[in-house]
Amino acid sequence: MSTSSHSTGRKTNRLAMAKSPYLLQHAENPVDWYEWGQEAFDKAKRENKPIFLSVGYSACHWCHVLAHESFEDEVTAKIMNEHYVNIKVDREERPDVDRLYMTFLQATSGGGGWPMSVWLTPDLHPFFAGTYFPPGNFRQVLLKLADVWEENTERCKQSGKQVIEALKQASNAAPQHDVNIEPLASEVFQRLQQRFDTTNGGFDRAPKFPSPAQTTHFLARYAALHLSDPNATTEEKQNAQVARNMAVYTLVKIYNGGIRDVVGGGFSRYSVDERWHVPHFEKMLYDQAQLLTASLETCQLVPPSSRDRKTLKLMAEDIVSYVAKDLRSPEGGFYSAEDADSLPSNDSTVKKEGAFYVWTAQQLDEILGANAELFKFHFGVKEGGNCDPSHDIQGELKGQNVLFTAHTLEETAEKFGKSAEEVESILRASLDALREYRDKHRPRPHLDDKILTCWNGLMISGLSRTYEVLKEDSELASKALELAESATKFIRQHIYDEASGELRRSYREGQGPTGQADDYAFFIQGLLDLYEASTKEEYLLWAIGLQGKQDELFYDPEGGGYYASAPDEHILIRMKDAQDGAEPSAVSITLSNLQRLAHFAEDRHAAYTEKAKSVLDSNGQLLSRVPHALASMVSAAMAASKGYMQFIHTGSAADSPFLKVIRSMFIPNRILIHLDPNNPPRELATVNGSLRTLVEELEKAGGKAKENVRICENFTCGLPIEDVEELKRRLPLIPDI
Repeated sequence: MSTSSHSTGRKTNRLAMAKSPYLLQHAENPVDWYEWGQEAFDKAKRENKPIFLSVGYSACHWCHVLAHESFEDEVTAKIMNEHYVNIKVDREERPDVDRLYMTFLQATSGGGGWPMSVWLTPDLHPFFAGTYFPPGNFRQVLLKLADVWEENTERCKQSGKQVIEALKQASNAAPQHDVNIEPLASEVFQRLQQRFDTTNGGFDRAPKFPSPAQTTHFLARYAALHLSDPNATTEEKQNAQVARNMAVYTLVKIYNGGIRDVVGGGFSRYSVDERWHVPHFEKMLYDQAQLLTASLETCQLVPPSSRDRKTLKLMAEDIVSYVAKDLRSPEGGFYSAEDADSLPSNDSTVKKEGAFYVWTAQQLDEILGANAELFKFHFGVKEGGNCDPSHDIQGELKGQNVLFTAHTLEETAEKFGKSAEEVESILRASLDALREYRDKHRPRPHLDDKILTCWNGLMISGLSRTYEVLKEDSELASKALELAESATKFIRQHIYDEASGELRRSYREGQGPTGQADDYAFFIQGLLDLYEASTKEEYLLWAIGLQGKQDELFYDPEGGGYYASAPDEHILIRMKDAQDGAEPSAVSITLSNLQRLAHFAEDRHAAYTEKAKSVLDSNGQLLSRVPHALASMVSAAMAASKGYMQFIHTGSAADSPFLKVIRSMFIPNRILIHLDPNNPPRELATVNGSLRTLVEELEKAGGKAKENVRICENFTCGLPIEDVEELKRRLPLIPDI
């Protein structure tokens, strides 16, 4: 076993040389860990040993439990080292490895999750898998599988080969052409309606995940496109109202639940109960990004005077504040996650889940003094703790309170004989006091400080939308745009290779592994959104270039569609994973990007459209069978089927009233192109005929033009609209219902 001295004085294994925070967490294990790579594969073949593959991520609570119970245990480690070549993988750095073996786990067990434990042959074929194992059970499984390998090596190898062959066949479905999206969209809506929790919001029983990619992302688009469609039937409009209400109700419940860190901002990954009350406390960047976008989109679907609209704006502000304060690197990139577990106090030695976030009633009394009773009433605090023991398997939350909005400002005001404004002021001061106490007396949870291209792309999209939607709050809007541009600059300087035109997956003390399809898809989407928000041509031009590189690396010219994984000889199947999960599938976002680029760079419309069609065709069978599993793809196709509206704004003012009107409503099928007379987008005009004509006309007029907007549909542009009220009348209106 490779060991070295560590700063703690303890022996370390070879993971001490890794860059991944998750791998580094296991550097002091007595297990002889390897990173995923040739050294481990060669050892397994040379010694004819099976591989034990352990996959997780740094903020994963049950990964920590398994590590503490088993990987830190000398007896268990001895069994592992004697019988296996042990490989540790960070799923966030190597989603291709995770995707392949998670597919095997789900196919053989009917479930999945992390930590993921997979037993492989030396040729990397899986023959057994599970997730978390209690310590005694884990040792039994290790010994039993070692015996099976020793006695039936060829049988294990043959079984592994058959599994891989079956997965290959399943991933090579024949294309299905001319998929009709409208009935599939209705089917997705109906399924969500059937699963909707009318009491607590959300679409599942406990545990509950926000999962915007599978739910609110689709619902917002379904609502916006049908409510604004004058040709929609009465039933379609009624369904659209229901879709909007489900999305809004769910997000408001999430905001008011304990899944939100009331004191410091941000949202946990999921709730263990049906009420969004008790979370698993890890905070993931991808959740912040998607919830930010979801809150902004749904905010624009409800009337300006609505209480829900105010709540959704608060949700967006909360997320922007949190990521800027706690997940942003000094250079501008966004970190990946904060852990669920932490030390309860500065002098504690044992980490507990949620220790940074929970409070006893006594602590609140001591810190808040005279304001404690009002605060406890508003945020649902109980003297003996408010966490249901059935949702606290390890007993770490006994006597503790997870804060949540138990009562409205008005209810609290009535209870204590104060005005709502007074209550709001008291709550704000109390939260400031708790934040100060927490930062001083409690160590922060572990920070996963790697910077992932894909999740930064999602965050850039959310921040760009913040700038557009919350423009009336000039300070917040400016801050959001600055954050988005800084993150983009970081990726260009540290993760992007100018010479090859390729993206890397991540950055931490140097560049990480090869970029995957979601890195390209999510970041291209971020650039398109940032272009529309900032008006800067450079972002759109970069997006066009990156799409070309994604096509080169991931497009399948034979079967159509896009691979999710980069080429790698050690990934036995290049999968085309179109199903949404905690994040949207890369290919669904790619479909949306292609459709948008076909209008931004309209001269290439045929090429982009051909690839977009191949995405739908190659996933046609899956779309027809289980459209709800591809809700993001259905959303993108639905926008295209309604037809894109191209707005070409000629003007220089960042606070243009024309832009304000265009941005005042959620238009899923919007394309916004900027033509600044003082700095015409000449390079973009080389790939956009409509823009090229306008730039030529502008130059003939000596660079002078009255501010206006042209609306183009089906590549035919209308006359310039020079009156803001006229522009309002031309926009797709959503009724205030």
